[in-house]
Formats: sequence, C-alpha cells, structure tokens
Amino acid sequence: MKKRLLVIEDEKSIADLIVQRFKTSLYDVDVALDGREALTLLSTNQYDLATIDIMLPHVDGLTLCKKFREHSPQTFLILVSALDEEETKLNGYAYGADDYITKPFSPKELLAKVESHFRREATLTSKQSKIIENLQLDDTKKEIKINGFSLALTPSEYLLFFTLLDNPKKLFSREELSYLIYENSLGEIDSRGIDSHISHIRKKIKKFDTIEYIKTVHGQGYIINEH
Repeated sequence: MKKRLLVIEDEKSIADLIVQRFKTSLYDVDVALDGREALTLLSTNQYDLATIDIMLPHVDGLTLCKKFREHSPQTFLILVSALDEEETKLNGYAYGADDYITKPFSPKELLAKVESHFRREATLTSKQSKIIENLQLDDTKKEIKINGFSLALTPSEYLLFFTLLDNPKKLFSREELSYLIYENSLGEIDSRGIDSHISHIRKKIKKFDTIEYIKTVHGQGYIINEH
C-alpha cells in the first residue's frame, strides 16, 4: 500500500522538485502552497508524513504542526527552514515536529530522510516489546497505553519509547538513539532534539501515572527504569 505524503512549501519551484523526486510507486503526494491550503487538505485526508516549511503565508509552519498533532497524531512531521538556530529547532519539537531539515537541501537528501523513517519504523517495531508495569503496547496501531489510556505520542516519540522498552536493560546514549531513529547522517537530529522528545514523553506519561519509566543516567543517556 502506498504511503501518502503532503509537501507544504510556498516556493512552487522547490515544491515541484520535491514532488518530482517523491512521485514513485511507493508514494502518493499532495502539495499545499500555503498554510490555509494545508489545513484544508488535512481536514479531508490522512497522511503518513508531511514536510512543513516554517515560513508560510496565512498559517505558519509551527501552527500547522500543532494542528497536525490535534487531528493526525501519527503523521511524521519534518520541519523545513532556512533558520538553523537551536531555539527554532526546539520550538519545532515543542509544537510536535519529529525531525528538522535546514535549507538549502537537495530533494534527494529529503527523500533519503523519508525513506529512512519508513524503513526504520518497519524494522524497529516488527517485534514484540517487553511490557512493564502499567504499559500496554499495540504495535498494529503504533500505540502505547498506560493504565488503559493512550499516550498521544508523535511517531518519533513512539519509536524512542518503543526502542527503550524493547531493550529494558540497555543504556542508550543520545547518539545511539539519534542513529537508530533518524540515521543521523541524514539531516542529523542533535542530542538536544532527543532530550526534547524524551521530555515530552515524560510529560505525557505523568498525566496517567506517577512512575518514572525513563531514567536519565547523567552524562551517558537513557534507560528504562525497571521496578
């Protein structure tokens, strides 16, 4: 079954190059040239992945990230921006982005990042995870429940938490997690990005449980905190 992608980019020449590279037997691709058009498409379609330029007419990219998370939490979101400041990236993660790529980039590079995501999603979640405490994993839905309540995890948050749960005795460095989830040779997501995603997972868990499932080992990384 084809994956459905949405390219949100106000520069038509760039959008056309991305679509030309993406349109293969694996993907169906829609294009929105501004934020308002993107919201219209989101209201009537489900997407597996979207690339979102931050600077858009009518509705900006960060607002679109928030809207995606409200209506389509399972969509993998890649923010695209000419801004490479750390604060901009962290704001993107806070609004629900999974990954970040800086302009200028080649459509080939972006396609490699997209293919990497789908490949690693299939590989990392193709086996059963060890469930601990009050957690229940439904890998078919890419969903983790805690005390019966579904955690509204983004795709990256899901893969990070799944990876830790699937290796409960292993201490992962931030670099290892970055490589496992993103292939950090492809528009590398830095350690602050991993920290941001972990922080969001913890906040979502706290709504339903007081147990600290993810333990930070200072200067080394993260491990599942087994009880």
